[in-house]
Amino acid sequence: MNCKELAYMLADYCNGLMDPRLREELDVHLAKCEPCMAFTKTFQATCEKTRKLREEIEYAIPPDVCERLETFVRSAALKYPEKVEEYRDQVERDRREKVAGLVRAATSGNLSSAMALLAESHCAACPECREYFDALRNTGTPGAGEPPEGVRSHLIALMQALPPGEEFFLA
Repeated sequence: MNCKELAYMLADYCNGLMDPRLREELDVHLAKCEPCMAFTKTFQATCEKTRKLREEIEYAIPPDVCERLETFVRSAALKYPEKVEEYRDQVERDRREKVAGLVRAATSGNLSSAMALLAESHCAACPECREYFDALRNTGTPGAGEPPEGVRSHLIALMQALPPGEEFFLA
């Protein structure tokens, strides 16, 4: 565990959503690293103040604004259905490529440290993903075709959990 990895996982650590083994690693790091301990305390205090602020601020979008926005989006979609379909197809192609790249990186041991920790933590709690990756490791190949839909959706969520600009693979 290093300072950068701790920073990436701090929200789950503070919210109690972290795998217990990973939490132990973070606790060991915090006990040895004064700057990270100070950062963690500051992060926790900021989260608490933000929660209190949210209670004081109304986040509701006025109903008339919601209606106008919805009307605009629906009329644009009706006016240009081929563009909407083209966009959806491109998004799906991009997701499939990213998932395939993540599976290849995981199989070849080329995940970034942040992604490796996220994946390990997730697989500890998700039997479906754990079985899928265990099978890949046993065969030594990234498998024929795509992962099952449940695994695929979890992999997409893990990639989205990475901080902006952070890649899931080692360069």
